[in-house]
Amino acid sequence: MAVALLAGVPGVGLSSMAEQTRRDLDDDYLLINFGDAMLEQAATQGLAASRSELASLSRVETRRLQRRAGEYVADKAESNKVLLTTHLAVRTDSGFLPGLPDAVFHDVDPDLFVLVEASPDTILSRRATADRDYDDVSRHAIEFEQDLNRTAAFEYAVEADAPVQLVENEDDVDVAATALTDVLRTGL
Repeated sequence: MAVALLAGVPGVGLSSMAEQTRRDLDDDYLLINFGDAMLEQAATQGLAASRSELASLSRVETRRLQRRAGEYVADKAESNKVLLTTHLAVRTDSGFLPGLPDAVFHDVDPDLFVLVEASPDTILSRRATADRDYDDVSRHAIEFEQDLNRTAAFEYAVEADAPVQLVENEDDVDVAATALTDVLRTGL
């Protein structure tokens, strides 16, 4: 089966867009949020009870959780087409870490990379009104994080010999979800 990796910075609207896209695709795809898969593993081990607590884990604990989540995705991808939402650069208390370390990347084995982006001002606005607890960051910090995601996406794509697509999510999630649906129908 196929794995379409959907990536964007926190606040870009990736989850909402992916959920709408999954509905548009009927039952053709299984939607997996990589952070949720990591959190499930962390919770069973008593390491974290919320997504925000994942950022305070050590690099070793983070990598172990990433590996377990990657194995989960690989298992699901054996019998399903998977839409995998993730961050390619993961912000932690000690700095940014790769979202897909080598072992995880090879387990997940993406067939397509889709970067979801919006302007830093749009992302700042979404973060200010979101239910989730986002750290206060500047427009410049969001630009930096999006640059990290772009660089990581292309490096991963070279390794996987897979294409990279861009979908903008500025205003209407339905418009962005339709664009993502079109990319998935033609790209996989």
